[in-house]
Amino acid sequence: MKEFKNISGVFIFDSKIKWPVITIFWWIHWDEISWVKVVDYLKDNFNNWKIKLLKWKVILAYWNEEAIKKGTRQINYNLNRIFKKKFFDKKSDDYEVNRVKELKYLLDNSDVLLDIHSTSSKSEPFMFAEDFQDELKIWKIIWTDKIIIWWEKNWWDMLSWDTNLYMHSIGKIAFTLECWQHKSPDAFDIWLKTSLNLLKYFNLIDWNVNNYNNQLIVMYKIKTTKTWNFLFKDWIDNFKEIKKWELIWFDWDTEIIAEEDFIILLPNYWKTKIWEEVFYYWKYK
Repeated sequence: MKEFKNISGVFIFDSKIKWPVITIFWWIHWDEISWVKVVDYLKDNFNNWKIKLLKWKVILAYWNEEAIKKGTRQINYNLNRIFKKKFFDKKSDDYEVNRVKELKYLLDNSDVLLDIHSTSSKSEPFMFAEDFQDELKIWKIIWTDKIIIWWEKNWWDMLSWDTNLYMHSIGKIAFTLECWQHKSPDAFDIWLKTSLNLLKYFNLIDWNVNNYNNQLIVMYKIKTTKTWNFLFKDWIDNFKEIKKWELIWFDWDTEIIAEEDFIILLPNYWKTKIWEEVFYYWKYK
């Protein structure tokens, strides 16, 4: 292993053999720490050869180091919403704007991205994937549970871009795993198994991989705010079934009633800004 000379928080394991470059991003938000031990585990075990890498180049990268140091979710920008040209070209003193340019360089030189997160609401783990360059085929082999599709169909025309959307825009393979709730004791096993399965799929390590029965979920609409004061009526966990006519949130002093039956995904309890996403609608495929 060597630390990348020009980009802090980046560690590279490089055999110098031409092979798919697997990059794992973690800790983009300070509070999403359920899986941090997994990346440290991989780094340590790659170093001491307890996990033997074969033909490989693996990159492990911390995301938002300044937010981590300050104990805040972000400094000025959500780093997972600015992988877009206007930020790449922008001259700024903002840490996140300059950091995204460094991380873009890593993505431009990677073949496969694994982007790891956890959630604020109670949630079983789930994966974001698209029907892009056999991604669904890959995840049906290495992932055991819920797979969310059409994330990018909803995001494509919006202002914010995440890592998956950027990777797909340059023809690369990318996945995002939402791995349990922050600090969940169950996250380590899920993340370790999934990471090793991915490395095995691309023949970077020796590892047994089973075929799984997955559940495809279609994300079909995004709820955004109309004011600067959005509040849920009650705390809502991921995957809660919402019924038509149910009162569940307020946008300033306006009561918002569900217009249809749906299942809620990723409710955002942080102080939101106008036109920012606050949750997602989904249904089983």
